[in-house]
Amino acid sequence: MDPMLTPNSELRKVIETATRSASNLCWACGTCDNECPVNLASNRLSPRKIVRMANMGLIDELLSIPEIWFCLTCQRCLDVCPNGVKPAEVIRFIREESVRRQIVKWETLQDYEKLFGHFQRVRWHATVRCIQGELDTVTDNQWYAWLDTPVELPGTKITPKASSSGTVYFRQAADSNITLCLTCSECTNCCPVFHERSVFDPQATIRMVNLGLTEELLRSPSIWLCIGCGRCSNACTQTVKARELIVRLRQMAIDDGYVSPRLPYKLKKAERLLYPRLLDEIDACFGFSSGRILLSDIA
Repeated sequence: MDPMLTPNSELRKVIETATRSASNLCWACGTCDNECPVNLASNRLSPRKIVRMANMGLIDELLSIPEIWFCLTCQRCLDVCPNGVKPAEVIRFIREESVRRQIVKWETLQDYEKLFGHFQRVRWHATVRCIQGELDTVTDNQWYAWLDTPVELPGTKITPKASSSGTVYFRQAADSNITLCLTCSECTNCCPVFHERSVFDPQATIRMVNLGLTEELLRSPSIWLCIGCGRCSNACTQTVKARELIVRLRQMAIDDGYVSPRLPYKLKKAERLLYPRLLDEIDACFGFSSGRILLSDIA
């Protein structure tokens, strides 16, 4: 941050009134930075820095930095802050202010949303590669092919197997509550990863377990796309714990030999390859740097 920037107490009050983020309580301990999945993979998003700037009333400066568009809105920063500070609320406010002031055009915002959604395709394809072996690099051809190519849903009819051992196990698990699911889609609507049902859908995951299709899930790369934010579990009116369910599915996939025990480490390595490229695309989308900006032609 430029050391010559001057704090503005009036603008700080405007931000706090609009967000109730409790930014003045921030200790700058860095817990949010250490939990942020984007920062862990790229070292380019610091919720702590954004909160600090908000506490100084630096609205104009916040409007001019690309970091406000890097956030996944997973809200893990809110969950881990020891003082209850809400960096994600500050980011939400600055994004809305960018649109209100027409700094960001509606067309650009649509391209951004499309890019974020199609990035999940990239993660899906990268996960498949990690399950099959190693992913040491991602070429430009791979990146754009994965970005532009939709993930196909299974072409064959799936027959429910309600008495499968996996379904019985999860139904008996006291903390999953999967039988209470109403398929209302609250989990899907708040999931920051969900954009296409064929890539990842927490409601579909719960539904498949209830139908006895545990083995199909254990073979699927989709369960490895969850970022573990827990918004699905928090939003569920029936107290269904989708995050905990996915954690158990992953462990079962490892224990039963469907994937290598090294897969979580390989996926962390893949994230360090993928997220910097995503952030470069976001930079280009908003004009922070040159690059592939127009995504309107992507299916």
